[in-house]
Amino acid sequence: MEIKQRIWLGVGIMVATSTAFYVGTRQGGMDHDMAAMEEGGEGGEGASTAEAIDSDAAYLAQLSFIRGHLNVGVNLYRENALDASATHMKHPADELYTTLEPALEARGAKGFAPQLEALAVAVEQQQGAAAVDAAYAELLDAISLAEAAVKDVDAATVAAVIVDLVRTAAAEFDIAVGEGGVLENEHEYQDALGFVRTANEWVPKLAALTQNAEAVAAIEAQIALLLPVWPGLRAPARLETAPSVIYGAAARIEFAALRL
Repeated sequence: MEIKQRIWLGVGIMVATSTAFYVGTRQGGMDHDMAAMEEGGEGGEGASTAEAIDSDAAYLAQLSFIRGHLNVGVNLYRENALDASATHMKHPADELYTTLEPALEARGAKGFAPQLEALAVAVEQQQGAAAVDAAYAELLDAISLAEAAVKDVDAATVAAVIVDLVRTAAAEFDIAVGEGGVLENEHEYQDALGFVRTANEWVPKLAALTQNAEAVAAIEAQIALLLPVWPGLRAPARLETAPSVIYGAAARIEFAALRL
């Protein structure tokens, strides 16, 4: 019993330290984040071109950030939030895809700029749900082909993608929420939701790549606890969850991933 208590005490210290590091990093970079917000930037999402070329995890995460933007953008369109939907269609093409293109080329993967453009046009021109859904389906197929360019993907790589998505969701949510939980940036609130949803989509793939069901269950449980943080695509005026909760979940997911 004493040994088990010491083990869990060590885990708690590790999680608390890791969470404090994430929060401290965010606070230390607040000036940078404010500048990014003024320029329409995001809370630290996306890898550099060199990272996406060298690292399969960074490459797959970059594709996943695009998936996250598209997920909330299309679903906002379905809810008739047309202007909000359009803003989420711009970022993947304007910034994320540009960084990703050399990594696609390096892996011999076919690009999907035309499909990105087709979906953005369908949304901006308000061509209707059927046209948007068709363009979205074609784009998702193209992204899946780009993901398949990573050969022999392993559990550690997938877990790293999940950690990146949840950690970045925490940073986005941190931008979204202000003093006393007051909503300051709905776009970042929505981005964070899209990234956690995309992280959740990776869990079955992770489970298929490892026999460590306990680690997978721990990761899945943390994501399941996070999803209710967002009551819907449209943010309430006041957010009930502190960003530290999401940073903490990211730390616990990272700890579980160490067992893979």
